[in-house]
Amino acid sequence: MIMRVSRILVKGVYVMTEMNGVSCDAGMRHGRQRQELTLRVSTAALLVAGVVAFSLPARAEGEDTSEKPVEDGSAVGGKALPDEAAVGPTIAPIAVTAARQERSLLETAGNVDVITRSDIQRSGDVTVQNLFRYKAGIEVPLQSSATDPFNSSGGIEIRGVGGNRTQVLVDGNRTLERITDNSRDVVEASNVKAVEIVRGPSSVLWGSDALGGVVNFITRDPSDLLTAEDDWAGDADFSYSSLDNSFVETLTGAARIAPGLELLTSFTRRDASEPELSNARTGADAIQPCPRAAAATQCDSFDPQDTGSNNFLGKLVYAPSGNNLFRLTTEYYTRRTNVSQNSLLGPTANGFGVVTSNTLSYERKQEVERWRVSLEQEWYPDTEYLDELTWKLTYSPQKIERTGERIRQLVPSGHTEQLFPTLNYEETFFEADIQATSAFDIAGAPNVFTYGIDGSHTRTEYERLDVTNNLTLGTTAIARAGGFNFANADTLRADAYIQDEIEFFGGDLTVIPGVRGAYHQIDPDPDANYRVAAGAEPKTLEEFDAQLKLGAILKLGSGWSTYANFGQGFKMPTAQQLFQSIDSTPFFALVPNPNLKPESVDSYEVGVRFDVGQKGYFSVNGFNAKYDDFIQNFVSIDPTRFGLPAGLNTLTYDNVDKVDIWGIEAEGGYQFNESFYTWFNVSHQDGEQTNAGVTSEFLDAIPLKWVQAVGYDNLEHGLNVELVGTFQSGSRRVNNRTTEFAPGGFAVFDLLGRWDVNEAVSVRAGVHNIFDRRYFAAETRGFPINGSASVQSQNPVELQVQPGRYGTVGVSFKF
Repeated sequence: MIMRVSRILVKGVYVMTEMNGVSCDAGMRHGRQRQELTLRVSTAALLVAGVVAFSLPARAEGEDTSEKPVEDGSAVGGKALPDEAAVGPTIAPIAVTAARQERSLLETAGNVDVITRSDIQRSGDVTVQNLFRYKAGIEVPLQSSATDPFNSSGGIEIRGVGGNRTQVLVDGNRTLERITDNSRDVVEASNVKAVEIVRGPSSVLWGSDALGGVVNFITRDPSDLLTAEDDWAGDADFSYSSLDNSFVETLTGAARIAPGLELLTSFTRRDASEPELSNARTGADAIQPCPRAAAATQCDSFDPQDTGSNNFLGKLVYAPSGNNLFRLTTEYYTRRTNVSQNSLLGPTANGFGVVTSNTLSYERKQEVERWRVSLEQEWYPDTEYLDELTWKLTYSPQKIERTGERIRQLVPSGHTEQLFPTLNYEETFFEADIQATSAFDIAGAPNVFTYGIDGSHTRTEYERLDVTNNLTLGTTAIARAGGFNFANADTLRADAYIQDEIEFFGGDLTVIPGVRGAYHQIDPDPDANYRVAAGAEPKTLEEFDAQLKLGAILKLGSGWSTYANFGQGFKMPTAQQLFQSIDSTPFFALVPNPNLKPESVDSYEVGVRFDVGQKGYFSVNGFNAKYDDFIQNFVSIDPTRFGLPAGLNTLTYDNVDKVDIWGIEAEGGYQFNESFYTWFNVSHQDGEQTNAGVTSEFLDAIPLKWVQAVGYDNLEHGLNVELVGTFQSGSRRVNNRTTEFAPGGFAVFDLLGRWDVNEAVSVRAGVHNIFDRRYFAAETRGFPINGSASVQSQNPVELQVQPGRYGTVGVSFKF
């Protein structure tokens, strides 16, 4: 049966929740029978249970798992995720993002992952790059080129597609898109209570950009800390990683200001330096030469780096009655990274290989800033056909600014130049979302409708300014619209969607159809510095598209079930893909393609699951995603079409005819006895792309990866130890072994431990890559090798080697 109440899982027992300590009618019904929301269990009890859940993921056999109320007393709260106590590694995860309703993996027609706060803290590394390390089939490439020396993440890849094709959200709100010369790394993972990942197209419920999947970072609420008995609570967490000498401190407090009114504030500070690649090589042992000057940083090390970030989260929650809740959220995230780009010291050649200058110093800085203000309401009206109504308004300006100072000596004149490059990239979001839930019977079959409208306006701005001072002559030159310049743009999204969950045969069969109608408009607004390419003038693009989904879950009995799902996805081109225009004659030119078509996908997925109750679960599925009009970066094009000289290296964005990706995934966990347990997840992907009748390897599909953990608990002493093995097969299939890197397979092991000293203090430690294995991640498949000396110097493959052995430690306090 589909559960229609907000609930949390404590020691294997589903407990229905309540707001403000008053039993409330949430309007959730089976047919016309309402289910009353009872009291929320105290958060203190949940936090203690969280230690037990981690130490003993599967509960005692025979424990009562029926739904039952708890004693009166609660904190204010709305629809809640399960507390981290609920999600042990042998319990199927529960998520909200996949269905926009709280559902267990076993109740979802698709593959869903949840990374809990306990998982995040246990791993020791809470950067976005490392957050998904134990999720096979999900990769986060590292940007390490000369144009991006800030070691930012390159996006989150799910089932072989990433970048802007993955919808990255914070509490359901958008984050900025990635562009060629910038990052999408704008989220701090230390301040969240869970990260939910939906694998596969999710455009019906989440709109454009959810082409390959959804990643939703969900932040904490006051009810995650407060209890019915205490009017204030807090916790503090401190961690250190020897990989990048990072120190992370998080302090969170919550208070009940008045009956029904609660406040949470949280602050995270992070300080770090460049990661240490102890297994990278130079010289004869390296994969390729490193043609850098002797004074430069060599190809086995990152440039000296200093990073500091702050993340503030504030939430004010007001529940004027038991069936009504308002939430005001404010968040501010900023990260500053200073880099001494010594890798560029020495001679610099132009595109023809002629040395034109010697770089004496290059200091660069990147500043990331993301604001978010949201006002939302959850209302459970006492009406016959409306169970829940939520709305949210959000304003979120986000920007990344890069500046620098470069001193160089010109060749052959000997003049000294001082360069100040500046890049500003901003996206400002205004979002509105209204969602309703209605549950009633139709012809005797229970139906749960989730429907709504959402829209947004996004202002995108790109500004590039280069100021050059000739210190010898005393002159100044100013250049605008360099880099990867594109026209500013306004993007309007207006969508409506509906999904129904229909139960047949007493809940043994659930059918889940859905549809979304999406309207998109991208309106270019070029400034005076934009260079219009003849024949490719920027123009407004409008598209209306309908996406469909159809899923089904069939219970086979004795814990077995099977599911099938068909889903469609839709992705508009970005402003950069449509309007990028650079004329750098005689070296190259980038011309816009205002005739780009939106990307689309039809995805098919089938799976089988086995629920062993409190002992564990198992799930396996296969998928096939068929993409049309896949957009490819930097495709060669005839320059004479745009009035450019014949023979000039001219590039644009273009649609590839088809990309076909298929694969298999599996996950599960099992509790052997009170002390020993195991969990695992597996993914294998393959794919090909076809353009103009020519078929080639799709290099972003990740071959077989298996993550397996064995854990031991000692409840009496509060100890937990896990040994996690990651096994990756080689990626030998590339299109050209001479110019494309083919990483080999590897096996690495991590040892993680936690000691709950008492109910208030926990200590944890980890040793990663215990045997100090040298290896390359599978997403380096296709990385360019054996190029020109300039390419080898500015984008060395050795910087893609994964970290050697390193350690992490941390301590948490509750008060």
